[in-house]
Amino acid sequence: MQNGYNRVILGSCTSRIACHVISATVKGQGYSLSADIQYVDARWEIPIVLPLLGCTAQELNLLCCIDGLKTVKSLKSPPFGINALVSSFVSLLQEENPSRECTIVRTAGKLTPFHFNRIPEINDSMVPLATRRRQKRYNLKPEESIPSESFCPICNSPLNKSELFSLSSSKICDGSTFGAGCCSSCQFQIIPKDPSSMEQFHLLLPQKMVSQAKNSTSANVNFLGEQIEDCLLLDNDDEN
Repeated sequence: MQNGYNRVILGSCTSRIACHVISATVKGQGYSLSADIQYVDARWEIPIVLPLLGCTAQELNLLCCIDGLKTVKSLKSPPFGINALVSSFVSLLQEENPSRECTIVRTAGKLTPFHFNRIPEINDSMVPLATRRRQKRYNLKPEESIPSESFCPICNSPLNKSELFSLSSSKICDGSTFGAGCCSSCQFQIIPKDPSSMEQFHLLLPQKMVSQAKNSTSANVNFLGEQIEDCLLLDNDDEN
């Protein structure tokens, strides 16, 4: 933002996103999956854009070869863990059928995106038809209200209803209750199971992350309170 940039462009392509779709599903991140595979992700302070979403790694390598561009191979991850297993699995599927990666991403693309995945309105006849179709599909209608979202303080994934209930019933003020505001995936993979280790874990967290968790809890409690208040009967209503 200091240099005037207002977007971060990532080079994630169809091949990498296909791996992410399967690994996120295995890790129990199915609810927030649709947020990670859209062209625009504005839940961060600086929005993220994925312009290579529709290109496979093989296509990009071929393009670089034709244009004489040098490529750098990424470091191989350790041959264990969910991400490594999924990567090997998707590579095997791709060898058997070159369209498997695209099929995985297209299938995941049927999930309903979140409001922060909306593509900015563009009223220009020069805009490609595919872009306008995506804009029409992903954007909310003018009369639709933007829902309130709460996010996991660790991975910033949207929280589902059960996680929101856990978040609203606790006050994130110390290490013993911080885990209640995290998504189920982070609770399983990152949050220490031993209560005695939780306090030390909480002290190691960035202060900004802890503050964000507190603010999210307060906002969510107020939002739920407003929803409950709409359903309550007033004394005058009882008399009628």
